[in-house]
Amino acid sequence: MTALVFALQPEQVCLAMDTLVIGADDRMPMSFQRKFLSVPESDLVVAGTGHAGFINGWFQHLQANLHGATIDDLNEETPRIFRASVSAEGGLSGLTATIYHFGYSVRECRYAGYAYRSEHGFCSDRLQYVLGYKPVVSVTPIDGIRFPDFLIDIILEQQRQDRLLPITERVGIGGEIEFVVMSNRSIHVETAHRFSSYEAESIHIEQRAEA
Repeated sequence: MTALVFALQPEQVCLAMDTLVIGADDRMPMSFQRKFLSVPESDLVVAGTGHAGFINGWFQHLQANLHGATIDDLNEETPRIFRASVSAEGGLSGLTATIYHFGYSVRECRYAGYAYRSEHGFCSDRLQYVLGYKPVVSVTPIDGIRFPDFLIDIILEQQRQDRLLPITERVGIGGEIEFVVMSNRSIHVETAHRFSSYEAESIHIEQRAEA
């Protein structure tokens, strides 16, 4: 699982995600990895929450077969591909998955976002121009929002609340926060924050690899 925060606007998309991957069985740190795919030649960023194997499979499919397809092109085919993939695999092993596409719509001359949720049969859900985040936490509206600071604060609160849950219910948020800005038909990616838990997570990951 992961922390995801995005601010979708017609002229810009800002996205932030953590990098910690935890074990499905013990819910302990397993690795650090980027949880989104940036495709500048298609003005596209793809992110996912939930079933890691399904998400990574979609990343691999896009890298091998995208060939310049835009967010508009993908939206027409994505639901069918997802349903066929899950059917062929016999389901998602009781887990859920949501794939997010953010990109520049050539048809509309503005940025757009879509969500494809397994709970809804991967139907195309056009995202509104709002602030979105998973897991859900209370966000206090403020004036003069600054990026990436505002998104970092939300993810820090997501981690704080996640750590209050029983370990079997935790999403597992940590590592670093990677921040993406899409504007003016370009994509900028940077590491915007390192969690205070990073060193402890690194040690656990190293010990796990040596076991």
